[in-house]
Amino acid sequence: MVKKIISAMLCVIIPFGGMIMLTSCDTVQNNYTLQFVTTPIQTDADVSTIPCDITLSDTTFSATPSSFSKDLSLLSLTLSSAAYSYTYALDNLETLGFEHFGKFNYSDEYNSNAVGTIIASKKLYDTTIVAIIFRGTFEKEWFSNFDIGRDVNTTKVHSGFNKAREFALKKLDMYIANYGIDRDHCKFLVTGHSRGGAVANLVSKSLIDTYGPSNVYAYTFATPNTTTDENASDNRYAGIFNFINPEDFIAYIPLKSWGFTKYGTTIAFPKNNSNDTYNEKLRKVSQYYESLKGRKLKTFGGTKQMEEFINTAFKLAPSITDYYDTKYEIAGLQLSVHEYMTVVANVLTNENIISNGLILMSSDGTAFEPFSNYIMSGMETESDGFSLDYDNSMIAYAHTAETYLAWMYVYTEDM
Repeated sequence: MVKKIISAMLCVIIPFGGMIMLTSCDTVQNNYTLQFVTTPIQTDADVSTIPCDITLSDTTFSATPSSFSKDLSLLSLTLSSAAYSYTYALDNLETLGFEHFGKFNYSDEYNSNAVGTIIASKKLYDTTIVAIIFRGTFEKEWFSNFDIGRDVNTTKVHSGFNKAREFALKKLDMYIANYGIDRDHCKFLVTGHSRGGAVANLVSKSLIDTYGPSNVYAYTFATPNTTTDENASDNRYAGIFNFINPEDFIAYIPLKSWGFTKYGTTIAFPKNNSNDTYNEKLRKVSQYYESLKGRKLKTFGGTKQMEEFINTAFKLAPSITDYYDTKYEIAGLQLSVHEYMTVVANVLTNENIISNGLILMSSDGTAFEPFSNYIMSGMETESDGFSLDYDNSMIAYAHTAETYLAWMYVYTEDM
């Protein structure tokens, strides 16, 4: 659904993709109803949709990318959520007037070292807007997420995410060539959630280096750290906005103490400091979340547990070499932190669920006990066979896109 709000008197009317656009003294605000897709953390969990109202004006892509846009941030998060289900992503992009759809790594040629990628474009006056949307973690991509790379001191980039970045850039170059897009007259909107956010972060950096910072609008959510580049916070990357929940451990790995960070501007939602301002914000977030999801929001009540998880990770693996090579005993096995996270990946993808689940549940008194306690917090073990209900875990509540949407509503409500 599209509605239009026209301010003041009409000056010049220009047809644009079925919408009325005005130039000179007036602008048009276009209201769209898109489908926000809830994002389960486990591969085989169901998705559902929530109507989400988005407003864009004809001047949205005239603004400087480093100037935060409430409208683009909410649009980006909605598109990021829909990337988990291509059908909804396509519907949303068509509603927005995009065409020439490209879909990569969604079907038979699936590559777990790549990333689900959707590309679409539309003309805006003499400029082509290219939207690039990355899906969050799917199936065996969990293993890529935990493959930081032994040579990161040389490459300065997370190995698994970088392979996905290279895949995405090749598909983008092919798309631009196939549709004859003028590289001197195009702008990019790049977004993603979780793994998709990490790839969006790296792809945005590459596009800024190629096309310039005035042509790349980037909004990422629940974004893991991606790089050890000392120039990651350079002003040229200020138009990459990364939103993180302080209770979401995925946004804090790989570790800052290993030198990792993200390109661009990172914005953390408020964390619990037990003051009235925070409590009021959390009350609003909880109301939004319940209206979106139909269940009450659970939180850790602060960042203590997440910080303990991060501190334990650094204690067990003070370097990337230790992450891969230093081993500790659990369930009669000798595992490194990387091997332990591989067990977690197996559980999330339902690989050998009984044996891997039992490893996680056998961590009491071991070096990995804080890890398992944190990961399994709030989770129920289902008695029908053996199954771990990750979508009701505390880490899922902290990480999913609908939690981020509730926080974004509160974060932007006064803008």
